Amino acid sequence: MESTPDNNEYDMIIVGAGPAGMAAAIYGSRMGWKTIVLEKEAVGGLAAVTPIIENYPGFSEISGLEFAEKLRKQAEKFGAEVRELVEVTDIRTDQVPLVVTTTTGNFKAKAIVIATGTSHRHLNIPGEKEFEAKGVSYCATCDGPLYKARKVAVVGGGNSAVTEALYLDNVVREVYMIHRRDRLRAEESLQREILDNSKVNMIWDSIVTEIHGSEAGGVKKISLKNVKTGEESDLRVKAVFISIGILPNNELAKKIGINLTDEGLIKVDEKQRTNIPRIYACGDITPGQGQISVAVGEGTTAAISAFLDMRGGDWYGEEA
Repeated sequence: MESTPDNNEYDMIIVGAGPAGMAAAIYGSRMGWKTIVLEKEAVGGLAAVTPIIENYPGFSEISGLEFAEKLRKQAEKFGAEVRELVEVTDIRTDQVPLVVTTTTGNFKAKAIVIATGTSHRHLNIPGEKEFEAKGVSYCATCDGPLYKARKVAVVGGGNSAVTEALYLDNVVREVYMIHRRDRLRAEESLQREILDNSKVNMIWDSIVTEIHGSEAGGVKKISLKNVKTGEESDLRVKAVFISIGILPNNELAKKIGINLTDEGLIKVDEKQRTNIPRIYACGDITPGQGQISVAVGEGTTAAISAFLDMRGGDWYGEEA
């Protein structure tokens, strides 16, 4: 392998610049570590495309883009380096420091924090991409309060979709739940709650075929098709919450042998350690609640754990 220049050697490399990764960067750099964040897209992750964030402590209302910019500025204030459009393709774990291979060159680090997050499963229908953040959402707790006096639709039939619909039932004017089958896939307790104790309108055996709206006004209606009868109809709603699952961005973790859950998320202990010494993980790529505040706490824990493990000298079982 080609040699790595000294200026590409760091104490900590963070893969992913969402809230978890940026929190790790803030804490790592404040502790005096030479820290770099490598992000294949843009700072902020999924939080950056959220129109309004209302549930992060300290901000009654802030746009996702503004929040992402504040994360960047705070990390850079303490000395962290942030590089966008740099994809990590491999990590060599058989030597110390660890060697990180990217699309722009190699880096070395004493510790690595993986915060690659997840991606939402998409319906891949007309209007979905066009109206994302303009009525199309993948997070009810993030965006539901924006539609308090409106009618909205939830697409899906599993635990997450039912939970989203039950939450929205207490927040918005009216909720329609659209599922392609004639019964839900959620746990029995959730099924009983939504079918017996809520005002959610169920639309069975149906799929959304198109999302309609305008550039200025956002989502206005959705087109439906009954998969059994073929009947087509339109439903006027102001927002569509798509909850058909997530896709963990775990390709890197798989490649280097990090242990994953059955759902493809990275297994970590209470210190955010993975099964590989010197490699930590945090945020949505690990099991959790999928909330910004939780991700920030995990990123903080990962950075502090790495710092203390280094000071302890044994890296939880490995000779320093």
